[in-house]
Amino acid sequence: GLIVVISRRGPVFADNSKYFFVHATQSLSKGERVVFLTGHRSIQAKIAAAGGDSVRHPSWQSLYLLLRCNSLVTDMAEWFDFGTYQLTRGARIVQIWHGAPLKHIELDVFREHLASLPVLLRPVLRFQKTVLGRYPEYDVVVATSQQFIEQAFKRCFKARHFIASGYPRNDILFSGLESDSPSYQLARINVDEQALKAARIAQSRGQNIILYAPTFRKDMADPFEQHINLQRLSAFACQHDLLLVLKLHPVMQGRHHIDQYPNLLEYGSLSDVYPFMPMCDLLVTDYSSIFFDFLLLDKPIIFFAYDLEHYLRQDRAMYLSYENIIPGALCRNQNELELHLESIKANGGEDVYSDRRAEIRVFTHNYVDNKAADRLLNWLKISKL
Repeated sequence: GLIVVISRRGPVFADNSKYFFVHATQSLSKGERVVFLTGHRSIQAKIAAAGGDSVRHPSWQSLYLLLRCNSLVTDMAEWFDFGTYQLTRGARIVQIWHGAPLKHIELDVFREHLASLPVLLRPVLRFQKTVLGRYPEYDVVVATSQQFIEQAFKRCFKARHFIASGYPRNDILFSGLESDSPSYQLARINVDEQALKAARIAQSRGQNIILYAPTFRKDMADPFEQHINLQRLSAFACQHDLLLVLKLHPVMQGRHHIDQYPNLLEYGSLSDVYPFMPMCDLLVTDYSSIFFDFLLLDKPIIFFAYDLEHYLRQDRAMYLSYENIIPGALCRNQNELELHLESIKANGGEDVYSDRRAEIRVFTHNYVDNKAADRLLNWLKISKL
């Protein structure tokens, strides 16, 4: 059979679509084919050089593949353009998604938007989305746990099947970028090699590595304008022998020249951060669902939610109570952030939230291993939809 994998726009090769494709490329039997569709020649060339099968999209070749494919696998919402939805009507559509549902997504966001419109406009928008294929009934939607399926995914997706097989991107957290692996060359595409090198040097010097990964805000608010003083943060990192790596949204990439500050490093905003995460000793985030994935590493997490009330009011409603689901210290300003970092450093890299992390991990992950892509591929092979 033919499996077509399609991911987000831009020069990106990352997330669940990447790691499903990497695994499938190495695992399919004779007569089976998996193809990654990308809109960028650079990504296509890198995949081809690493032994993968990639085609430019849109192109006559990609449209032909979509017409012929048995399964389409995607991890994004906007997969249906260029006639993709119409061309794949006879194929199985598999939605792996790109994050655990902390914040409202998909149909829940659409319902909220509909409710804000005049009554007469609502059926027009519904019809438009139906024709485009924006909110289709998927054959399969993938989640990391049965609890997430019941509490969120069944509300925000229409699907014939929901399976808690885990996210393929989390496989790399356990296996790492092993140079003797047959998938090594594919897996290392779109990784920030400079950041990896800097982290290895920091580790050799005995430095602790902290990853700061804030979420995107609708108003594009910049944490460094009011809430984080980079010069002070750099001085703190130097004093405590830390390397702070910042993974920011693309709209902030390069804006603050972070690399000019000692002991601070900016990770490429479009680069794949998952191979880097096992090198990190601690995660600092706010409302990003990256923390659910980081739980698999069982390392401390600090939640720097300096605008919590504003975010909940203006940005996104949540499926779960924020303060009940976070397994780590909640900080509201830079002083508190530095105090908690200092406390964990003084305690040998440990915090008091180990048991809480274990509780949340049981809720958010049915599996703690590197077999998520394998489970999904096997399910696709044996299922008779």
